Amino acid sequence: MKRTRHISARSRRKESGQAIVESMLTMIVICLLIFGLLQIFQVAISELVTSYSAFTAGRSYAVGFSAEENGPWWRCLVYKSARVAAVGASGKRLHPSDSNLSEKEVIVRYLTNQEQWLEYEYWWGGNDYDRDFYSNRISPPSTHFSYSASTTGTGNALSRTSFSDYPFPIMDLMDPDRTWFDTIEDSRDVSATAEVYNHAEDYMQP
Repeated sequence: MKRTRHISARSRRKESGQAIVESMLTMIVICLLIFGLLQIFQVAISELVTSYSAFTAGRSYAVGFSAEENGPWWRCLVYKSARVAAVGASGKRLHPSDSNLSEKEVIVRYLTNQEQWLEYEYWWGGNDYDRDFYSNRISPPSTHFSYSASTTGTGNALSRTSFSDYPFPIMDLMDPDRTWFDTIEDSRDVSATAEVYNHAEDYMQP
């Protein structure tokens, strides 16, 4: 009887240990799937935001604003509106760094004041990973945002916006050596174009 109870207890402990191992393996797989979905969502959002940025730049150009990048603020509104529309996919705000300034307040100043500088992580290659969470083996890609606006042969306003080397931070966080996702690149280019009827030609003289 004692031997039977001893064997039964040992069997239960073995089954319990096996169940724990199986649960841990299942949790690892589930976490990989969840983080992978989060990364897919982030890429999808970046594509949507880039498309919206292209449309916003084209709309500003179509009503007569200049596509210059330098000069008085009222001559840079296409350039600025493209960047502001892309804020949702631009990473952290780097300047102004004052946390007391709301996003809305800073953007309004940027659009209406030549002296207000605005910079986000993915605009001019300011990518940075917090080393408390990310491995030192990872070098984040240098992401840049660019735009262009022109007139097509049919007279429409054509705009293009893009993020070059858009990062995969969630992938870098959970799989720095690309062990699980070895077929995925370190970054990708995200771009969009928009063509808008050029209303400026109806009421503005060249």
